[in-house]
Amino acid sequence: MTLSGNLAFVFIGGEHQVLHLAPVAAAISLRYPNITVECICADGRTAAALHKVAKTMGADMMQVTQITWPWASRMAARLTGIQSSMKGPLLAKIRWLLRNAHAIIVPERTSAALRWFGWSRLLIHFRHGAGDRAPSSEARLRAFDFIFVAGQKDIDRAIAQGVDRKRLSAVGYIKMDYLGTIPAGLRLFGNDRPIVLYNPHFDRSISSISLARDVIARFREQERYNLVFAPHIHTFENLDAASRAEWQKLSEPEHIIVDLDSPKLFDMTYTRAASLYLGDMSSQLYEFLTTPRPVAFLNAHGANWKDDPRYAGWHLGEVASGADNVLDVIDRAFERHPEMVRSQSEAVALAFGDYEGAITRAAGAIAASLQSSQRA
Repeated sequence: MTLSGNLAFVFIGGEHQVLHLAPVAAAISLRYPNITVECICADGRTAAALHKVAKTMGADMMQVTQITWPWASRMAARLTGIQSSMKGPLLAKIRWLLRNAHAIIVPERTSAALRWFGWSRLLIHFRHGAGDRAPSSEARLRAFDFIFVAGQKDIDRAIAQGVDRKRLSAVGYIKMDYLGTIPAGLRLFGNDRPIVLYNPHFDRSISSISLARDVIARFREQERYNLVFAPHIHTFENLDAASRAEWQKLSEPEHIIVDLDSPKLFDMTYTRAASLYLGDMSSQLYEFLTTPRPVAFLNAHGANWKDDPRYAGWHLGEVASGADNVLDVIDRAFERHPEMVRSQSEAVALAFGDYEGAITRAAGAIAASLQSSQRA
């Protein structure tokens, strides 16, 4: 039978989640002309990112709709000072706007709340990222009819959280499949010093962000390495303009880049250009390691990490106890890297699966899910 229906792809987590799912929306609109594909977002930067994917893939039929935030969302953010508090009222609005959709597909777990607002049709989740951290929000996966992840690691973790294996499918890492067809960007610096990418996580309970100023200071004092300070885009989302300017002052031409919110934080501009990754808990580690290279980590909280599965990635490089020994640890990571290549490649395979063709596989899997629901 000819497959038809209305699919809504909802992006309320920010533009950094677009590349984890939008290419699939574009592929469906190209492959299944009788399916209406609409991408919903609530900010201009996410809308622009969605339009860019549609243009790159030639998906003229993929619709992008930017909706306004409800007054209750704006009030919640004003009262709490936390951007994520805006999502509840927004999801209630989305539930009403999409009442005629046959399925809603999302790249984050907060949208599990659509069930609380009465959504009873297909609800599909795509995991963005493929790190080792196991947040408490993993339990929300039980709200979804189908869960698509990159590789076996996420399947094992979801099962451990009590998710029905029948709901889980590994399709490969969408973002890597998409970016693999796009040439890398221009050089970041006008010299040939090795580039260290420092990418702290936004969750301060596990992040090394408290050490960031000291780490940057160590790089300012030496001339062996260039540095790109590129924290997760959520790290400074609530920062005022004056504080943001203070961070920007730490940059140095042809030596140190400080980037707090540009698309380069997540479009792999920096991970492709860097010679070494320095971080803590971000899944960008595995994006970086698709080409095996030296990695190092900052243990900012004195974590007993060696037998903790949340820190599995730390076994792929060297670990510093703080800013004082970070440069020595980076030197050692370069020296010992040949010993790490095999384990790095195995870790990426476990996290990302076979990411070539992931977009096509994911598009086909969503279509099959829709067809199955229409037959039921």
